Amino acid sequence: MSEVPATQLPVPWGRLGEIPLHTPETEIGSGASGVVYRWNRDRNLLAVKRIRRVKMCYTDIVRETNIVSHLAHKHIIQCCGVHYDDNYVYIVTEYAEGGSLSDAMVVRRLDWESKKRIIAEVALGLAYLHSQDIIHRDIKGGNILLTKYDEVKLCDFGLAKIIASATCATCPSTNMPKGTPRFTAPELLSAKPKYSAKSDIFALGVVMQDLMDGDAPLDYTAIMTRCLNKDPEERPTLTEIVDAFHAVPQVQNMAAEGDQDEADQEPLAREQYELGVKFYHGDGVDVNYAEAAERFRKAASMGYSKAQHVLGRMYQNGDSILRDYTKAKEWLQKAVDQGYAPSQNSLGISYRDGGEGVPQDYRRALELFQAAAEQGYSRAYANLGEMYLQGLGVAQNNEEAIRCYCEAAERGLATAQVKMGLFYARGVGVEKDHMKAARLMLMAAAQGEAEAMFRLGNMYLIGLGVPRDSLNAMEWWYKAAQAGHMEAQCFVGKMYIKGRGVRKNESKGIMWLKMAAVQGHEEAQYRLGVLRIDMIK
Repeated sequence: MSEVPATQLPVPWGRLGEIPLHTPETEIGSGASGVVYRWNRDRNLLAVKRIRRVKMCYTDIVRETNIVSHLAHKHIIQCCGVHYDDNYVYIVTEYAEGGSLSDAMVVRRLDWESKKRIIAEVALGLAYLHSQDIIHRDIKGGNILLTKYDEVKLCDFGLAKIIASATCATCPSTNMPKGTPRFTAPELLSAKPKYSAKSDIFALGVVMQDLMDGDAPLDYTAIMTRCLNKDPEERPTLTEIVDAFHAVPQVQNMAAEGDQDEADQEPLAREQYELGVKFYHGDGVDVNYAEAAERFRKAASMGYSKAQHVLGRMYQNGDSILRDYTKAKEWLQKAVDQGYAPSQNSLGISYRDGGEGVPQDYRRALELFQAAAEQGYSRAYANLGEMYLQGLGVAQNNEEAIRCYCEAAERGLATAQVKMGLFYARGVGVEKDHMKAARLMLMAAAQGEAEAMFRLGNMYLIGLGVPRDSLNAMEWWYKAAQAGHMEAQCFVGKMYIKGRGVRKNESKGIMWLKMAAVQGHEEAQYRLGVLRIDMIK
């Protein structure tokens, strides 16, 4: 992770305009490190953390602004900009409308599925931080924020520390470890404490303990007990926590399209479905696609909508079974009849595009997308946005298109985040805002969206919404190329051949050009042809 020198603050991102003063009416919370308040900027709610520079160690301020300026993950609060004056540093982030997990525990009762999902999302956020060589160091209910859809956003990295330099866990002026005492891992109370990723996992165990009540499931208490183990090496990994609390492993791409709760289905049908997943992925058994399809078929015949959806998609794509559009439509329709949102969306796409055994029918497509969107299905919102943008089966309406895409982006759909990023970058239907465009691209890139990575490379190259940084630009282009983006592959290939930004390596350049050419990239095909002619000469 790149760092600025410890004697200066990062260059501010974009132009937010004048940040308003803090008032009691806008205050969200306050603590030792500063005050947090709301900012309604152009009808977009943001959160402003104001830190008084004279009250904190200067290097701590630099560290926090450094960290939040470079993080991008769906379960990490996103930074919009860093500003400072003679007295304060202002860290502007997205606003989590659902408040903190601590607040949620007081004002409403969370069911066990929600609790497990929240813990799994915290673990995903922590895994990302640890992958960036960062320990949070203050995981607690107050630093776990929730969106209006109850999606987790980790915040407050004022106590985070770069693992590589984490040689001591104590404050300079005291011999006490940083963080909240009740959430402090036992190894940090020793004579020579040292933070590690495992200390964050202990704190997560304390959060799980706070969520406990009398009817806790055995899998929950088992993981919680391991998290609270005094021996750091005996605590579970974050991957183990995520795996334990993600209800049912989902079939590649297709089953992952839906996470609707099927608790009301017959146990036998669920069992058949889960066996199908195991055979599909080879989870504890040998991979057997024929057996997987048979298990899905049995569950689907019992009326299990998730199995009906998966089976329909398998027939539609010819995935491990013979492609059959008639059967695909039949099984998807059965799931649609039960109100299963992923199937409503899939069948909506078929009606929108026509073919595959389904006649083109924009009105029917619109109805299906609307039905799925009403259930909060993000892909359906994006598809509705495209219908309004293109005027398919409905009057063309840019404002409604933007609203739908924005809803999908807020729900974490990477493709919609890219679309909204492009809208903000170009000023299409919204006021041009390069900073907001970059933030959306970063969120999508954190989910592995290749197009977002490629666009970020372009933005870093010329400094649109992010600091101008040619090395960072090259890193994003390379990531996009590795993710299969043919434009990025062609671009990286040319750079290696010409030795621009990288050491000249013609064989590597040809390799990347070939990867792009196989996907049909015309410029890559042309350049390979020119290289062959030059070799003949």
